[in-house]
Amino acid sequence: MFLTSIIVALIYLIFSICININWINDIACILGYFLAIYLVVFVAIIPGFNYVFNFISLLFNKKDKKKEIKKEEDVTVLIPVYNAKDSIKETIKSIKEQKYCGNIYINIIDDGSEDGTLELLKSMDLGPNIKIIEAKHKGKADALNKGLDMVKTDYTITIDSDTVLHPLAIRNIMSKLRNSNKKTVATAGCLFVKNGKKSFITKLQEWDYTLGIFGVKYIQGNYNSTLVAQGAFSAYKTKMLKEIGGWQNCVGEDIVLTWQLLSKGYKTNFAKNAIAYTEVPEKFRDLGKQRKRWARGMIEAFKKVKVFTSKKMSLKSKFLMFLNIFFPFIDLALLIFVPLGLIFLCLGNPLLISWISLLVIPFGLLLCLLIEIRRKNMLKEINCKLKRRSVFAFIVYVLLYAFILVPYCLAGYILELINYKKQW
Repeated sequence: MFLTSIIVALIYLIFSICININWINDIACILGYFLAIYLVVFVAIIPGFNYVFNFISLLFNKKDKKKEIKKEEDVTVLIPVYNAKDSIKETIKSIKEQKYCGNIYINIIDDGSEDGTLELLKSMDLGPNIKIIEAKHKGKADALNKGLDMVKTDYTITIDSDTVLHPLAIRNIMSKLRNSNKKTVATAGCLFVKNGKKSFITKLQEWDYTLGIFGVKYIQGNYNSTLVAQGAFSAYKTKMLKEIGGWQNCVGEDIVLTWQLLSKGYKTNFAKNAIAYTEVPEKFRDLGKQRKRWARGMIEAFKKVKVFTSKKMSLKSKFLMFLNIFFPFIDLALLIFVPLGLIFLCLGNPLLISWISLLVIPFGLLLCLLIEIRRKNMLKEINCKLKRRSVFAFIVYVLLYAFILVPYCLAGYILELINYKKQW
């Protein structure tokens, strides 16, 4: 499947270069060849290659073989908490309501909350399997490591304090992890939006989580190379977490940890039916800050983990990481391309916003359709329904979402490259 996807994507790449040569020449007459080549390559050619690779990967993905596990292993859930008074009760309740036969131990690590979270936790009747660990405010990674030090089970699960689990979430994520290749040490859960109806910004993110994030993890998981076992909901083999020293104190602690595991030759995957609902930013400003942090985390991972010199990392993982290198260049190209294209269009010249430049959009829509089909089939298997999403938000998501977040992503890349002060 991997080789087939690469070959088809390369064929498209050659075709795309051929049909865009004249367009490059036309742009070069006004903007020069350097800018013309840069814009066409990173707005049309490379994104098109990605779409085709992802589409073929999804189209021919192998179905999971169902295996029965006789005994469900005990697990420890780590919940790092910082000023989560309004959400932590619901999170704990969702864990207690899990349809899971093994013991579930919960380590709640309060990272110096100032809103009364710790007092609330102490006042609750939590039960014998739940520990409260008090810590000074040193960040999420430090809190997770304090919780990890006290884990005695073979498996560890991380959950954010604003995340709520579907009743089958732990059973499904553990089943995926334990039924996978012995080298698989981490499994990412499937995140959807909990507060999707709060604002138009959250409605946009509903589409991002159900199409963009879900699709990327689905594809990467099929290659045993999920690049981010996100802290919001993921399962790990405890021994390997402790082997690499847990989480590093950085902006993208979950990205760095996942890449460290992959660099040691381990595998990671995705449990598409292990569903959790998480709160997303409700204001555009907060969404921008989040994406700036994610962008910074990616650059941080490249700096901290020897990705391409690792002799143990699989070729598939290296290839998927290599694609990430193009993201800053694509973002910068979009930032230049869209305003320039609209200016030319207003002057009566469709030089940039032409049918050739928009050829990549049908490929993107086709990929969205296939992801939507895969997601709906998965939800039927576990009898889970999502609320209806906004059609208008989908149109904005397809046409403008990536562009409006570009300045924040670029800021994140730059801040990490110049080693600007980090904050959690």
